[in-house]
Amino acid sequence: MPFNKMMSIAATVPLIFLIAFVAIPEFFVLQSYPNAEGLALEIGITHRYIMSGMLFMVACFAFLSRNIEKVDNQKEILLGAAIGFSVMCAVIISMPVLRGIPLSIPPMIATGTIAALSFWSRSKLS
Repeated sequence: MPFNKMMSIAATVPLIFLIAFVAIPEFFVLQSYPNAEGLALEIGITHRYIMSGMLFMVACFAFLSRNIEKVDNQKEILLGAAIGFSVMCAVIISMPVLRGIPLSIPPMIATGTIAALSFWSRSKLS
């Protein structure tokens, strides 16, 4: 997969999640913590807004790195994206075991897929 296309996809996934977190933060908090109410719910919502800001930063970096032309630099960026998305996927998978939070299947699939595509795209660069 061409580098610019891969980085566009890598920017789209965080963008989708940040829009969802801003649009319906209560849904995501209550999915993880069904008994949250009052101050706990407000703190969870605040954290979703903060996560949205961080996801926007990631989406911007990924999108704006699409125009890098040197193959060595592209490989470094794809390695960073692959490691970053792999770690995020591992954290999502570990949450049910470590924290007793239900597994978030769509983010797990999305981050795992982007990690795999990043590793694969990196291997195809010459």
